[in-house]
Amino acid sequence: MSGIRRIDHVAIAVRDCDKAVEQYAKLLGAEHVRTEELREKAGLVKVAYLRIGENVLSLVQSLEPGGFIDKHIEKHGEGLHHMGLEVDDLDAFVQRVEAEGYQIPLRDEFSNRREVVLRPRDANGVVLQVLQWTDGGADTVDARIERIRRLKSKPE
Repeated sequence: MSGIRRIDHVAIAVRDCDKAVEQYAKLLGAEHVRTEELREKAGLVKVAYLRIGENVLSLVQSLEPGGFIDKHIEKHGEGLHHMGLEVDDLDAFVQRVEAEGYQIPLRDEFSNRREVVLRPRDANGVVLQVLQWTDGGADTVDARIERIRRLKSKPE
């Protein structure tokens, strides 16, 4: 698929973000980069960013009873929530997939990225978050980690 640069991150739905950070650090030697509370269109969440080798893992906890992460955990248990895919041109990606008849149920914008979410029924049960960083692509994992450290919350 043209325009997709890489898997940006894999997100895991968890009940307790802090405990999950400790678990992944102990189990896999993951490096905790930062934890932040984010107000997304789908609700308030706590997100911990971890570096595992050349990869970024996000641990996501709902901070609102009945939030989208809580609903996911109730239905599927803790585990894979979504895969984040970085694209060069989000507008072109959206235009192409909509022209092919796919629906985009969620669009959101943050201080450093724009994103859309595709329905899991269109991707074999996996939620795909497709995003474009406003400061351009970071070509190394170190640059990607530095971008996470500079992350600014979206105003409420």
